[in-house]
Amino acid sequence: MSRPFAIALTAILAAATASQAADYKLGAVTVRQPWSRPAQAGMNGVGFMTVVNAGKTPVTLKRMEAAGADSVEIHQSAMVGGVMTMRELDKGVVVPAGGQVAFAPGGYHFMILSLKAEQKVGQKVPVTLVFDNGRKLKVDLAVQLAPPSGGQAPPASEHRH
Repeated sequence: MSRPFAIALTAILAAATASQAADYKLGAVTVRQPWSRPAQAGMNGVGFMTVVNAGKTPVTLKRMEAAGADSVEIHQSAMVGGVMTMRELDKGVVVPAGGQVAFAPGGYHFMILSLKAEQKVGQKVPVTLVFDNGRKLKVDLAVQLAPPSGGQAPPASEHRH
């Protein structure tokens, strides 16, 4: 391995490690490994994570707020008759008591509309999750090319934005 290649590889690995998605907690709710893909300014971004509810009552994730975008919508993608469809979920997503909901490629996800700045690999994108009880949780989406380690890989038929 050449020295310039080794230096470049070390820098890439260091950036990937620094940008790894973290976990966040708000009462009985844990948000695991929030992440996003790279995207250009003016284009749409996407947000993924797993929301775990260790509580005894369901919790509804109503919306996501992002200062770095015009707006954010919760969407659900699904295969219907061999065609990938996507619909907005304007009432949010219920996370059952003692359960979890994965926001992952090919399923639930956040569409981050009209980004004000480019999202580059290694960056953190601050967003706020808003729950039905009015509580808010600030999280950082780690911008990376693939799901975090142990995360769900995109299905082969994934609809891209």
